[in-house]
Amino acid sequence: MSFFEETRERYEEELAGRIIPFWERHSIDARNGGFFSCLERDGTVYDTLKHMWMQWREVYMFAALCSSRFRNPHFLEYAEAGYDFLFRHGRNPDGSYYYLLDASGRPVSGQEGGAEIFSESFAAIACAELYRASGNPQYRKEALRCWDLYWNHVLRTERPDPRFPGAAVRKQFAHYMIALNVLTVMREAFPEAVPEERIEFMTDGILRFIHPVSGILFERILPDGRFDTDTQDGRFTNPGHALEGLGFLLESCRRRKAAAHVPKILRTVRIMLEYGWDREQGGIFYFRDVLGKPLQKNECMLKAWWPQNEAATAALLAYEFSGDEFFLDFFRRIDAYSWKNLRDPDFPEWFAYAAVDGRQVHSYKGSRWKGFFHLPRYLLNCAEICRRAK
Repeated sequence: MSFFEETRERYEEELAGRIIPFWERHSIDARNGGFFSCLERDGTVYDTLKHMWMQWREVYMFAALCSSRFRNPHFLEYAEAGYDFLFRHGRNPDGSYYYLLDASGRPVSGQEGGAEIFSESFAAIACAELYRASGNPQYRKEALRCWDLYWNHVLRTERPDPRFPGAAVRKQFAHYMIALNVLTVMREAFPEAVPEERIEFMTDGILRFIHPVSGILFERILPDGRFDTDTQDGRFTNPGHALEGLGFLLESCRRRKAAAHVPKILRTVRIMLEYGWDREQGGIFYFRDVLGKPLQKNECMLKAWWPQNEAATAALLAYEFSGDEFFLDFFRRIDAYSWKNLRDPDFPEWFAYAAVDGRQVHSYKGSRWKGFFHLPRYLLNCAEICRRAK
């Protein structure tokens, strides 16, 4: 059996045998609707609040599985029930979505330090996948409405606040990479609504975050495109996040058969893999300061599941595009680290974090940040890349 056949089989078995059943069994709130995401090691619910990111991401993932080799009629039922709960209970009077609901669907909070801006982006990809799976025009309409809400939110954040004329307004990489992902998903579901020039606009926007000298992808730049290395905010980098966005770029190029930007993207994937890799302990760092200065973020002491997932996907996509063994070697390294340090050998699903040195630091499987999304998407996407590599 070849490496790609073995990896595909292992990933598909993990997804179908351990990950999907865990969330089917423990996350679905059959009484109120929606999903529970805060799950202990064995799946016991330890917090019943419903975070909008996790709700829409789970709708998306079950809907996406309907268009995969793992399609199951129950998946569409779960996704549509989740949509009904959120559409009925989750909307603000202005049509945007709250950030946090209680178990029954009553709003608890509309804001979370800026994170609420992404609620509509995840709603957009969920609704687009629902439309693709069902053909129901209601989902197409809601996907486009949520896209408009999201992008208008982004544009507002990039305007100077007249109350603070001295404050530095920054463009955020996250806004553009998520926008590209939304457009890519929507284009697969209803291509007539997503023109090529809009995809190119987001692609160009992402590429502006790549430093012209170091090649490192920054999280924030100034409105005129300059890089701020004088402040912690300006120097802040998130290697796994950068690689996730670069993976979105490669996937967009693959689907559109667009080659113009591929060499630059591949160079940046190479740089970010080397920059993000912990040469002493293994694994992709969570956060880094581009100049190696102190970081006032406790997460820099952790190795999180999702940067490993996204880095592995980007490395495998880069290998598919280039045939360069460098990328395949990195995929093997990340794969070995993740399956050793984050996969739970005794219970289904994976741990969210390990310490920098790989030690287990907690036992939960789901939280307000970890749900049915990054891990199954990584397993599904990498299995498909391996299938194409045969």
